[in-house]
Amino acid sequence: MDILDFAGPAEVLSLTSNNKTEQTLTLYKKHLLPTRPFKVFTLSETGLEIKTHSGVKVVPDYSIAESPEIDILIVPGGPLRAVQSMAKNQKIIKWIAKHKSIEYICSVCTGAYILGETGLLNGKKVTTHHLALKLLQDKYPETQVLSERKVVQDGNIITSGGVSSGINLALHIVEQLLGETTAERTAKTIEFSI
Repeated sequence: MDILDFAGPAEVLSLTSNNKTEQTLTLYKKHLLPTRPFKVFTLSETGLEIKTHSGVKVVPDYSIAESPEIDILIVPGGPLRAVQSMAKNQKIIKWIAKHKSIEYICSVCTGAYILGETGLLNGKKVTTHHLALKLLQDKYPETQVLSERKVVQDGNIITSGGVSSGINLALHIVEQLLGETTAERTAKTIEFSI
């Protein structure tokens, strides 16, 4: 995976607060406040360390077998060959598909290929990295792949196009669940222009 594909959304959701006072406190406290609206954690198939595309190592919080209940699932992308390989992992594909009724199932960048393999994108409007749009459309012809869009939501499926688009995706989720004011405040906190 690409680091920004998971780190961008994780930062946005972790730094989202319920109000301006909590937002200010979050910036000065050593640890995040327990009252924040999103509890962010990472998963991998085995729970063992993952080496990202750039070589940075990440230690997931849980394996998929140990995963706490989830409301929002964000599938990161990465180099196309790695993503295509992961899309062949039936254990992961079945685990994602099992969660089809949660509040949101999301992909960042080429993570859409993994969601495509689950069948959850069939009949949906989606997006991915601009260099992979045609490949995604050809591989999953039952989807409608849109270009020129950072974030596309179709029902409970949200896809985003490009490595940095995970930030846009997470801010979209914040706006959907907590409102535009909260999304704008969160974007300002991370110095991100919506």
